[in-house]
Amino acid sequence: MIVFIVLVVFSTGIISEAPYRVGATTESEDQVEILLLLDHNYGGNVPFIIEIFERFEWSITTTGLNRTLTSCDYLGDDVFTVDLLMTEISDVSQYDAISIMPGNSHDLLRTNQTSLNLINSAVDEGLIVSAWCRGVRVLAAADVISGKNVTGSADFAAEYEAAGATFTALVPPIIDGNIVTGVRSRYYRDEMCQAIATALGVYEPDAPEFVNAIVTPQEGVLGTSVNLTVEFSDMTGVLSVGARIFALDETTGERISVVHVQYFELNATSDSTFTGAIEDLELGKYTVDLEAADLYLNEGIYSDVVNISIVGSIAPLDWSGLIQWVIPSAMTGFAAVVVLVVYLRRR
Repeated sequence: MIVFIVLVVFSTGIISEAPYRVGATTESEDQVEILLLLDHNYGGNVPFIIEIFERFEWSITTTGLNRTLTSCDYLGDDVFTVDLLMTEISDVSQYDAISIMPGNSHDLLRTNQTSLNLINSAVDEGLIVSAWCRGVRVLAAADVISGKNVTGSADFAAEYEAAGATFTALVPPIIDGNIVTGVRSRYYRDEMCQAIATALGVYEPDAPEFVNAIVTPQEGVLGTSVNLTVEFSDMTGVLSVGARIFALDETTGERISVVHVQYFELNATSDSTFTGAIEDLELGKYTVDLEAADLYLNEGIYSDVVNISIVGSIAPLDWSGLIQWVIPSAMTGFAAVVVLVVYLRRR
């Protein structure tokens, strides 16, 4: 009898299975290997640039002519320990790109033959070679920018032009073949990193694509939280997802205000799935907008992905109809079994 009732409960949908969610797919790429060249008095933006490359999920190796290097005054003379000395790099072709980090003068890099040879080898191997601000001086000293369009610190425009480059001041990053140059590394920090990614052929400008959203329960009780689970797909990876909750008019279903009543960042549970709890909502109806950004900060905004109701209490389940149907059916089934047993015994 108990087993029979359980089967009936499942078949009538009173206990329902979790809804099916479409699986997002992403295209995997080989990890980019980038070599960062640092000098004494390296710039205050270096740590933030490294954070961007880490956000891109690139493999980062740092190198210099000395094992430890001191920062400019902006960072309070911090000490940076590089991963490898330049003299320990025997084959630069193991990297996809090299980048000369910003700094005050680059006196070591632009006057040392080891660093100049490494840059020439990188150019010969077809690597993407980039330089930030005064770092373009090192490219000029390595004689690899002849015939190239470059930007960089305007204080050293004569050095770039003497090396055969065409210089333009105070512009966004310039890509010319496998040479990428930038200036104002604080202002154009993300743009410069994106330019390097573009030159490598791994940058994509598309925002994450919305796949699915589920709230559990869809009708929440006042004072309890509602769980929101969303899925996005993106070629390069989803960096963050935020949710904005807007109140709806009970009668018209229109938004009461353009200002959201709640905003929160969702937590990643996988490469494509994010979850978060919607809490402290008053009685009423609500809609959810999502904002999603990928690793390159391409952002997509998706409106009204799911609605929520907050009620005072949930009405108890009405078992009367089920009982009226189950008990007679069970009794009929039991009687049939008794008849069958009696029949078999007489035989």
